[in-house]
Amino acid sequence: MHKIAIYNNKGGVGKSTLAVHLADALRRLDLKVLLVDLDSQNDCSLFLGLEEKPEKTFFNLIDYRYPADLKECIIEIRDNLELLTNANYELIEKDLHRATRIDNFLDKVFEKTEEIYDYMIIDCSPSRSILNSAILFYVDSIIVPTQLEIASIRGFSDIYNYLEDLDIDSAKVKLVVPNMFDTRTKEAQDNLNELKSIFDEDMITSPINRRTKITEASKAGKTIFEYNSDTQLEQFYNIVERVIELGESI
Repeated sequence: MHKIAIYNNKGGVGKSTLAVHLADALRRLDLKVLLVDLDSQNDCSLFLGLEEKPEKTFFNLIDYRYPADLKECIIEIRDNLELLTNANYELIEKDLHRATRIDNFLDKVFEKTEEIYDYMIIDCSPSRSILNSAILFYVDSIIVPTQLEIASIRGFSDIYNYLEDLDIDSAKVKLVVPNMFDTRTKEAQDNLNELKSIFDEDMITSPINRRTKITEASKAGKTIFEYNSDTQLEQFYNIVERVIELGESI
């Protein structure tokens, strides 16, 4: 199982949108995917059209008082795609502070998933938190979506400083996804070139263009694959190909 965190410590960069579309694209290739929604806003759940709040969530899974089994907490949201949501984010953080070790905490929580899923996609909150620290220790790969704005690009140093503080190898950052690319502006192109000057070429995916249909699809509780077939699909599939290549190398 290839474990992937979608992370950036800056909000509004399209983390949840990328997580949902990556999960949906992988499951369409007949791969079994677990999408773990650990962003405090639960946007993945919203973007996949989940209307009713689940009875049990990630919090119940790690609750040291009355721990639930994984199968009680997941929802089959699409064929080949299961969803684990979160609730009580502050209590999750509080409980994790009780953990003896954070670096292997999620290995124990998800020990039954290895034989069930091909991919686990974890959508993270845009912060330094003990939960995010546990996630970054746990995953094989970190994918960082970024807006093509100079503030977002300069913010990469904060991500690498965070990993250094945790003593996590920065090589876990496998892909950088330029998101919300506006092909009409010189600034966006200049910032894309700036990004390419910072990272190795094989780390940067093709950019995802800014499209209103992606926003419309998310509001409708659908992915762009379900909502409207256009050239945007090719852009997402290019990223999926890179992710599959990463999985094969692990």
